[in-house]
Amino acid sequence: MASLRERRRADGTRAFAVLWCDPETGRQTSLTYDDEREAIVAKQLIEAAGGYAAEAARIADAIRKPGPTVAQVVAEHIDLLTAVGTDTRAHYRQQMRAHIVPTLGAFPVAALTYRQVAGWVADMSKKGLAPKTIANVHGLFSASMSTAVRLGYRPDNPCAGVLLPKSQSTRDDMTVLTREEFMFLLSKIPAHYQPLVLTLVATGLRWGEATALTTGDVDLVSQPATIKVTKAWKRDQDRHWYVGPPKTKRARRTVSLPDDLVDVLLPLVAGKAPSELLFTNTVGAQLQSPRFWTTTWTPALEAARNPKLPDGSPDRDAPRLSKRPRVHDLRHTHASWMIAAGTDLFVLQRRLGHESITTTTETYAHLLPDQQRAAADAAGRALGGLMSPRAPRPGASSSDE
Repeated sequence: MASLRERRRADGTRAFAVLWCDPETGRQTSLTYDDEREAIVAKQLIEAAGGYAAEAARIADAIRKPGPTVAQVVAEHIDLLTAVGTDTRAHYRQQMRAHIVPTLGAFPVAALTYRQVAGWVADMSKKGLAPKTIANVHGLFSASMSTAVRLGYRPDNPCAGVLLPKSQSTRDDMTVLTREEFMFLLSKIPAHYQPLVLTLVATGLRWGEATALTTGDVDLVSQPATIKVTKAWKRDQDRHWYVGPPKTKRARRTVSLPDDLVDVLLPLVAGKAPSELLFTNTVGAQLQSPRFWTTTWTPALEAARNPKLPDGSPDRDAPRLSKRPRVHDLRHTHASWMIAAGTDLFVLQRRLGHESITTTTETYAHLLPDQQRAAADAAGRALGGLMSPRAPRPGASSSDE
């Protein structure tokens, strides 16, 4: 839409003009720069802004004044965060490098407009990024722009009002197993890892929480027996593993255990020091998710979904699992079973370690048909008789009956 032309002044110096057509007036408009790089940036920004004169003037003003770029401000925002761990900070930097810097990073932060941010979001969607990923990246970017406002780099947040792609319903993202399906899958898991898998489905713990448990976190004597969740595996900025605090403040919690799980955990606790890991790999070291997925979970899924005869040919008569759950779906399965048993969502929130009841409600509300039926029945009891033909009319006296 815009073009860039080099011009020679009378004194021999070069100038670079950005020309475009204003969509409101239809007139050709131009801005002139001494620096070719500034002109190129202005051309890109004006095109992203749709060529509107008011925004073009703001762009021109921002480019001529020294100020930080988008990449510099996002990096500064990440550095200024005071309530995140090194793993989260490293993740934010990775998001910045992958999704912000290539598209918006070189632009002056003061020149950024709503249209550019909306276009950037639309481009991420066209590239096939999941709505949740887009929301996470936009959240980081919007927070960075709020920091830019606080630091006086620009007067407003250009992310305000930008609509994000809607995620598919959570129920499409999770796979919930019935008890029969879970037990069938469990039978394909090697015996060494069955206690871990049983614990995940019986407690709803996250993988990083469960695999960071030590025997000192387990109290199998109390009534009921409990597990204290006080830590989880994390990665530092160099992607090295370390044990740190759980995901959120609410994630620090005590989870009660069913009696059947106590019997499973007793042999694992016996003879171990309180600081030793409760669940380990076959050589006694930390369990890492990618390796567990590759060497244990995926082969078990394959065996459950595609049973074979001893000669390796398909066993068409054998029972099979039609679903393809992730390890994290054991957490969703736990929540589903708890809801089916009548557990209140507030109690489930505390058990799962969700920071907000909203997270629990939005994630699992679709699993509550029985509670909806109970609510309808309760409303029916409250309205009992009010809808009958003999019910008194509003304002009618007893003599009217």
